[in-house]
Amino acid sequence: MIEPRTLKGFRDYPPELMIPREALMEAARRVFRSYGYPPIDTPALEYAEILLGKLDTDSEITRQIYRFKDHGDRDVALRLI
Repeated sequence: MIEPRTLKGFRDYPPELMIPREALMEAARRVFRSYGYPPIDTPALEYAEILLGKLDTDSEITRQIYRFKDHGDRDVALRLI
């Protein structure tokens, strides 16, 4: 039998945690929209040069980025959401 487990840095949100989380996010969306801010969603996976841009290579942010070469040999990076 395989024991269920999650990858380091990821977590599951069971219903008792997800329902209040969704309510909080919806309240935030309503407030943002009431001030005229439009919604936006950006990809978590980007070209490394774009994501890293002008960041210091020793910054906390760069330690939260997983950088790798994809199958097309592109230099890409996955940011934590």
